[in-house]
Amino acid sequence: MSPRAHRPTSVDAKASHPVCVLDVSRLGYADRLIATSLQGLVNREGPRLFLDFGIFDDPSARRTNEDFLPEAIWRDKFRDVLGNQDQHNLSYYRKKHGLRVVSARDLEAAILQYRSALTGVVVWDPALPDTVNVALMLAGLENLLVVSPEKTTWVEETLGLKVHHDLRGRWKDRITLYRWAFTYLFPRCREGWIACIEPAWQRPEFTDYIVQHKVFVFSLSSESKNALFRAGQTILLMLVGGPFGLRNAIFDLHFEPLIKMLGLWLMGLGSPETRQALRIHRAVKACPYPTIFGWHTARDDELAFMLLLSASNLRLVPSHMAGNFSFHSQLPGPSKFEQHHIDPASVTLQEKTYLTFTLSDGDQLVLMNTGQLGNWRRAERGRVPFNWEIQPLLVELAPALLEQYYETRRESDYLVAGPSGAGYIIPPLNTRRESFLEETGRICRAADVRVFTPYIGDPPRRLVEEYGRMPGSVLGFIGGYAHFGRIPMYSVHGRPWLAYAWPYFQNVWDSGEQVLQAVRRLVEAAEPRPRFVAVHLFAYRTTLRDVHEFVQTLDPRKVKIVRADEFLLAASHFMERDGDHR
Repeated sequence: MSPRAHRPTSVDAKASHPVCVLDVSRLGYADRLIATSLQGLVNREGPRLFLDFGIFDDPSARRTNEDFLPEAIWRDKFRDVLGNQDQHNLSYYRKKHGLRVVSARDLEAAILQYRSALTGVVVWDPALPDTVNVALMLAGLENLLVVSPEKTTWVEETLGLKVHHDLRGRWKDRITLYRWAFTYLFPRCREGWIACIEPAWQRPEFTDYIVQHKVFVFSLSSESKNALFRAGQTILLMLVGGPFGLRNAIFDLHFEPLIKMLGLWLMGLGSPETRQALRIHRAVKACPYPTIFGWHTARDDELAFMLLLSASNLRLVPSHMAGNFSFHSQLPGPSKFEQHHIDPASVTLQEKTYLTFTLSDGDQLVLMNTGQLGNWRRAERGRVPFNWEIQPLLVELAPALLEQYYETRRESDYLVAGPSGAGYIIPPLNTRRESFLEETGRICRAADVRVFTPYIGDPPRRLVEEYGRMPGSVLGFIGGYAHFGRIPMYSVHGRPWLAYAWPYFQNVWDSGEQVLQAVRRLVEAAEPRPRFVAVHLFAYRTTLRDVHEFVQTLDPRKVKIVRADEFLLAASHFMERDGDHR
């Protein structure tokens, strides 16, 4: 089943139903789970129930295994411009779609209002938090509320809802639980989609979408200290970032599928959690491409997670902290997405340093949901050429949310596809790249996106060739979340491929001040011009305001600040004159 089957085309028939807004900002985890499971069921019929999660002042909202926004940075750079992201979105929808809004008195009132959508409840086990994921699947499959044990008397006596499933004491550990779920629930869930949600973080924002679409959900680790696992993981890392000559030889000989299979086999031998995760990964069908939502677990990290799922030929839609997507998905978008692209005939090569900035992590649904962490609402937007990574899959998953960016963009804003196209993958590990690139071409044509940011800046040349043959109006590529020393410039099938010159991998977490000091050193280096410096800004450290203030200090006679489209066209002219720089 394709996401296209769920894209709404009209809100007129739904306009007679007011939107009920429930404030959950002061509720605890257990009550929020009740609210999101209710929301997922109710919003199957249209945009009915909207949850207000408030402002991310709770530090746990800004922390997983890593502290993405420490308190000082949050208060100094982000809080004021981000504000209440849910209210910002709802305000836009009210104006755009003429929605009528009413407020629910409390959680109980909201449940009673939509009582007819419910058949009962499923009780999860606090002694084994992963039972929450089983409860979410059962909720979606059988129209149940997800409740904690202390709520059973309340739901039975006050709400008149019976317990259909009590999950307490049923499994000894998460592996046993997910084996059971894979056997009995996976065949009943939606084909083509799965999700990884970590119960330990107690962030239920995206679970409404899980329930709405009956998505199979689990939480199994992609990391282990076992020696066999480490050996397998090292093999995958070698394919991603090993010596460039070795990687090129492996890919030229088409040995990478066998090497990857060996790495996965060793990882599965070394970790029962990973072995079960691989069974689930392999069972996901292409509808139209195997997709996983969510984020990594508390027992691994982003890189380990991405290595495993990319090697399993899955694409990730990063969904941690992304609230109200069961609502976003039910509102229609524009008949056509369009953004302004520079006229290639207007671009002439100048003897300057070309400098372009791209804000990272726009492929994360939480950034799309929060106006790029508030940067989209900054007063500086429109005053400096700037590239914004987006998740192009929103043309089908949440077109009305994506429309905000197209409708309010300014001449200096340019929307590009986040890593590595229509979904997050590490390209060298994905052996279904042809299918992935075809799907990326289709999605990005619909989104009018012509520039891509592949996750690896210096992949084997065969991968560059594959991206260069992508169908559609592709302008070019600026690659690499970070780099390891090689910053190539290629022209492939008439399309330029450049690597980001900043950051080095060890500098991703630098402060905005450190980043811009490093960029100054790059642009002021005594090297022949024209030069091309692309900067990938870690969204949780450097803001649009930082960039705007910085560019005011540069000499416009020597430095030209441009969007990605002009950057790539100028680089193409340069390579036509001087050849590739590899």
